[in-house]
Amino acid sequence: MRIRFIDYDEHALVLTVTRGGGVTITNPRMCDSAAAAMLRDIADQLDAGHPPYPCNPAAVPEQHSHAEPLGQGGALDADRRVWTDGTGHVWDLSGRWTAAETPGEWEWSGRLDDRGTPVMSAVGSPEVRESLDVLRALYGPISPSVGGRS
Repeated sequence: MRIRFIDYDEHALVLTVTRGGGVTITNPRMCDSAAAAMLRDIADQLDAGHPPYPCNPAAVPEQHSHAEPLGQGGALDADRRVWTDGTGHVWDLSGRWTAAETPGEWEWSGRLDDRGTPVMSAVGSPEVRESLDVLRALYGPISPSVGGRS
């Protein structure tokens, strides 16, 4: 078990969901009405991004640890902007990503590092770059940005 402390001074809203479906919402820097509006907006974005077929929970891949190595080798489909890491996990490089321990968003720079791993750039600061594996290991976990460009 990993225990992670959350600094409520850094976040306006913290939502945690257990594997069993238990939900905890803490919004010390936001009124309940604004938090509810934000959650409705997030729900609308998730609904809009859902594919036009039913969910199949059995087909959802197991969550990877953000510190888990990406494996040796990888394959880039530059036309689709998709990279498959050495463990077989597929990464959509067409959108923006957030890393838990950094402000702002990250996007693919269009380059790979010397090991063939995508190099990510901080949005608004293209000179700030990290390879995807370093971004995950040092600043993760990472996840697709909600409301970012797709």
